Parts: sequence; C-alpha cells; structure tokens
Amino acid sequence: MLAMYRSCWKPSLIFAALLMASLATQPAKAQSYLKNSEIALTAFGQFTGSSNGDGIQVNPLDSVGGQATFRHVYSPLLGYEAGYGYTRFTDRYSSYPFGIQHNTHEFEGSYLLTAPAFLVVKPFALAGVSALLYAPSLNGGQDVSAQARVAFTFGGGADIPLLTSHFGLRLQYRALLHQTPNYDDVRFTTGTWRISSEPAVGAYWHF
Repeated sequence: MLAMYRSCWKPSLIFAALLMASLATQPAKAQSYLKNSEIALTAFGQFTGSSNGDGIQVNPLDSVGGQATFRHVYSPLLGYEAGYGYTRFTDRYSSYPFGIQHNTHEFEGSYLLTAPAFLVVKPFALAGVSALLYAPSLNGGQDVSAQARVAFTFGGGADIPLLTSHFGLRLQYRALLHQTPNYDDVRFTTGTWRISSEPAVGAYWHF
C-alpha cells in the first residue's frame, strides 16, 4: 500500500512541475494571468460501488490516489479547474476467475463555484467532465485492452488558510459517474454505470 501511495504522486508532481515551468518562461504574462489562480496537490481515497448487469457482477477494490490541479477564478464567484489524477485499483468480475488491475489516469475539467469566506473557511463546489483512461497493469492486467471512458464529475469542499492567505489546507469530496469498463471484451460487458467517491485532503498555493 505504501509503494502504491508513493507511485501515485509521481505523475501528479510531474504535471505540477510542467505547469510551473511553462509559466516561468513568460514571467510578465504569467504574473498577470496567475492573479486569482491556485495550484494544489491532494491525496484521495477512492471507493467505487459495485455494479451488476447482463449476469455479471463487478466488485472494485478500494484504493488511494493523487491529483494535481490548477484553478482560476475570473469573477467573484465563478472559475474553472483543470487537473490530472492517478490511482491503481482492481476490478473483480464474476465472469472471470482473476481480478483485473489497472492504472487509472484522469484528465479533468470543471466549472468552479466559490462562496465568500466564512470564519476564514472558503467553501466551493464544482461540476464538469473527465476523461478516464484505464491502462491494465503489466502483471495484474490479464492482457486486456486499455480503454477510455467519459465521467461526469461533481463535488465540493473548503479551503482553509494556514498562517497566510497564499497557502492552506484543502478538504474536498468528488464523485465520478462513469460506465463500468469492459475493455471491449464480452466477458466483462455489463452495460452499467457506477459512481466512484473520492474524499480528499491536500494543500493549495494561491497566487
């Protein structure tokens, strides 16, 4: 579990580093654009509900993951978020004797609704869409094909400043509604949708 937790941070850290490097190449423009913007790194637990269809039951295992995000608020209440997330977990299909382990990459875009701070706590809500890429792992993927799915995302949370208005703690919950993967194989086809719940905690930097 510790090794999986460490590995999930690597792609998120790379995403954040590339974002900062691209902005640093044009400091004047970056300074203007980054006003009212934030970057964040969060760790989440992923809990996906079981699904049942066409005589096949799918039971996903719980997992942990990481996400790197960029936010920009362009009005007192409205903004957007772009992010990359990663986790690894296993789906167990009743039609197959072995679990299918896959690396899941999420590319997310959401509208952001923010509210005025209350006792320094600043609540927010978000809704959008994500592209999910299921990439079966080398040893536990059972040689199935990679597959992309669209997910509808929604959630909310709160930012809590720590010592300064530029840095703080982020508490968040997101839900992803998406089709159960079938890897283009009839043995895994259920025709169902499921929800992945992702409570998260992390840190943000406000420019």
